[in-house]
Formats: sequence, structure tokens, C-alpha cells
Amino acid sequence: MNMTKREAKTALGIQTDADLARLFGIGRWAVGQWPEDQPIPEGRQWQLRDKRPDLFPMPDASAA
Repeated sequence: MNMTKREAKTALGIQTDADLARLFGIGRWAVGQWPEDQPIPEGRQWQLRDKRPDLFPMPDASAA
């Protein structure tokens, strides 16, 4: 998985780290430490797929 913070915010239609942090139920400062163009933590990527499967489908297992 390699979803970046920028990609996640764009897909969700949000602009701030605070909005993304609210989605995860964590502090803005934590999200603020993630670089915009590097993958967000893998566990958070799975959370996004669980919360919004319409925007973040599960990766295709056959592509691995």
C-alpha cells in the first residue's frame, strides 16, 4: 500500500490535517507529522478502506 496524505485528503474532499485527524479520531499534530507525498501509516490506510470502501477499495490480491 502506498496511499499518501495528499491522495487521501483529495479523495475525501478535505483540505486540512485537522479534518483527516477527526476522521481517524486522533490529534491533528499526529497527522501533521505525516509528509504529504509519502505513504501514510499502513494501519491508517486500512482504516480508510474500512471507513470508506467506496473511495478506497481493497487492493486486488491477484496483483500482489
